[in-house]
Amino acid sequence: MVAVGGRRPGRERNTRVSSARPRLLVFAHACGPNVGSEPGAGWGMVMALHKIADLVVLTGSARAADVREWLATTPGPHPMFVEVPDRLGGKWMRWHRIPHFIHYQWWLRKAHRTAKQIIATMKIDAISHVTLSVYWLPTPANSLGVPSVWGPVGGAVKTPRDLWPLLGKSGVAQEVLDILGIRTMARLPASRRTARRATVAIVQNDETLHALPAEVQPNAVVLNHAVFNEVPPAESLEDKRYALWASLMETRKGGRLAIEALARASKDIRLVMVGDGPQRSALEQLATELGVADRIEFPGWVTRGEAIELMRHATTTVFTGLREEGGLALTEAFYTARRVIVLDHGGAGSIARRATDDSRVARVAIGSVDHVINGFAAALDSHFAATEADASPLLDRKAAIKELEQTILKAI
Repeated sequence: MVAVGGRRPGRERNTRVSSARPRLLVFAHACGPNVGSEPGAGWGMVMALHKIADLVVLTGSARAADVREWLATTPGPHPMFVEVPDRLGGKWMRWHRIPHFIHYQWWLRKAHRTAKQIIATMKIDAISHVTLSVYWLPTPANSLGVPSVWGPVGGAVKTPRDLWPLLGKSGVAQEVLDILGIRTMARLPASRRTARRATVAIVQNDETLHALPAEVQPNAVVLNHAVFNEVPPAESLEDKRYALWASLMETRKGGRLAIEALARASKDIRLVMVGDGPQRSALEQLATELGVADRIEFPGWVTRGEAIELMRHATTTVFTGLREEGGLALTEAFYTARRVIVLDHGGAGSIARRATDDSRVARVAIGSVDHVINGFAAALDSHFAATEADASPLLDRKAAIKELEQTILKAI
């Protein structure tokens, strides 16, 4: 066991930064500052928990160097980070999320042993499992004899059947493999026990809520981890009259919806599509076929700061993900952009329903491919026809942290 912060848990025996604050042991395998995806979401969760509790954070090796740098350059007090090494696996393990999660179970077994050592040397009030937490896999956080906070838990969002034509043959095959694999894993006795053992459960979205055992659902809290994303405060910039789409260019991100919607929207609307990936050439070809190539820019990957600046200049931002548990880019838009258009499904829909100003958010309902394209086109026309809006935050992070605090206290 290696303490990322340079301290071993045994030296912290029976001490706290503040006696008035609870102490949590946090499973956060994917966790690091100034990054996106699951590590960025994990970091946001850890920083939110740090506002309400003293933390001992078990994390993996991938972002350990980033955490060490943050500890060395950021004024304290800090959470205690404990690295549980996981140098096995590699890219070949990540061709699909099922083998990736199997490898993750191996890391959790190591983290479980480390957690037992920590519990034996210091008082822990509750255990929280915050990253790579899915309803169809067990967690050791619920079996250590300490009150547990399970989640935010995801894993139940699927691409709506009506939108499968957007996935292509390989995408549909991947979707079916996901459904079968998750259905099998969810039936494991250990997986079924996990939800029932949790003191409290936090879920990412309504889809995951409905996947839990019926007796667990009434006490579960829907609170997406992406709302805790830390976004640098910024002033509103000039509206440069374009729509922004930012994502990995693969079929499940729904880039085709944005291009086809542009083709049906007003001819003076421009679209900037930030990102890259296996579908980029297909998207560029589609833009040419639909006669809108002169109205779309493909700048490729940009830095996080550049992407946020593009959001602040955009008239609206467009999110077309077909199967999203949450979405850090989406919450960055909710914290910085003028307006947002989002497919009302999964974690993206759950986040959109927390908006503080519904007049600046268009939620496109699920339906046929044609229905959804028309919905995005109508939203584009509406947002570009509206009077200019400011870029005040559309999410209340402080209120979300208060909800999180109340949930933690309920567990303790």
